Amino acid sequence: MKKLNVNPILRHCSIVIFAFVTMGLLATMALNLSFLNPVAQTMKGFSLTDIYYHVMAEYGERDTSRVITIVDMTELVDRADIADVLAQIEEAKPKAIGVDIVFEGWKSDTIADMYLSDVAHAYDNIIFSYRMTDYLNDSIGYSREIHSFFTEIGPVKEGFTNYERSLYGALKRKSNLRRVCNGEMRNSFVQEVALRFTDGQLKEHMSDDLNINFRPTVFRVVSPDSIAEHHDWIEDHVVLFGATHELADMHYTPLGEIAGIELLAYSLQTIFEQTEVRYPDWWVTSIISFFIVLCTYLWRRHYMKWAKSRKSPWLSFFLTTTFVIGSLLFIWSAVLVGLGFITFYITGISINLGWAMAAIPFLGGADEFFRLTTRRFFGFTFM
Repeated sequence: MKKLNVNPILRHCSIVIFAFVTMGLLATMALNLSFLNPVAQTMKGFSLTDIYYHVMAEYGERDTSRVITIVDMTELVDRADIADVLAQIEEAKPKAIGVDIVFEGWKSDTIADMYLSDVAHAYDNIIFSYRMTDYLNDSIGYSREIHSFFTEIGPVKEGFTNYERSLYGALKRKSNLRRVCNGEMRNSFVQEVALRFTDGQLKEHMSDDLNINFRPTVFRVVSPDSIAEHHDWIEDHVVLFGATHELADMHYTPLGEIAGIELLAYSLQTIFEQTEVRYPDWWVTSIISFFIVLCTYLWRRHYMKWAKSRKSPWLSFFLTTTFVIGSLLFIWSAVLVGLGFITFYITGISINLGWAMAAIPFLGGADEFFRLTTRRFFGFTFM
């Protein structure tokens, strides 16, 4: 058997690349074979930031928002009562009010409708929500809009509350800031509320989407009958007016299922505190993943040499068992997750370690396959 003198780094890199190729082929199968579709959706929906948020929620102390207050209107049904509560909120002098309700169509109680319409048009710091539906294409965007009935009487400040998702039930991680509707760019509800709160001085966001930071936060919730008691939570604040316990408006997020009004609150907080989650470019992630797997392979290789060189055959056997090696790799993976958490906590940058952690289990097989292939088909072993 011939022995080939090849640069060790080249050989190690080849094995690491083979591990990535193997992992990539299996991932491609999972994404394209129908019976593996549940696995594929789990892979696509998984993010280490979800783990980070739960760690912060479990072991960290939640901050209380000093800017955003929620007024819960879950029990309010009558439009006259809603209008009356909005008027009470205005008496406490908030900087902006965001109403997460679309009042579709006129009701039989015309007096209540007119009262709500008068309140809607009386104040310039109220932003109402509307929905866009029937998406056509990138140039036209959405083709249908659903507005509150009082927009027929006169204009009010509005923003859309669409939160897109790839599939039904997928986690919400982004907030749409701008979208095209009937060929025109429209601002979202979140964007309009933020503009009103900052008197139009909001820093322009580079993209049309916001990566929401779900760092666990307490948003004060005020009931409609206790507004007078909590003026200090409302004055100069952003007040979000919506339902906190309505089943039809619950959304799945990295923090679990939360109300739509809370989702809006987290979006606004991300804007105000400028704590948007940032993700490195794909090529940066690729380089980081490659070096993590390469370091893991070198560590594993040297460990195996050291373990096999032990004088006691029983100790050598034990140290090279799958149980011991698997346990060490598990500890190493935990260290990687910990380093990722520290990076995210300090900088707000979330590095996708999924590629690296998925490739690491294939290192042993890739090493063995590489050796067997070169020996069988090329007739040489590496020196």
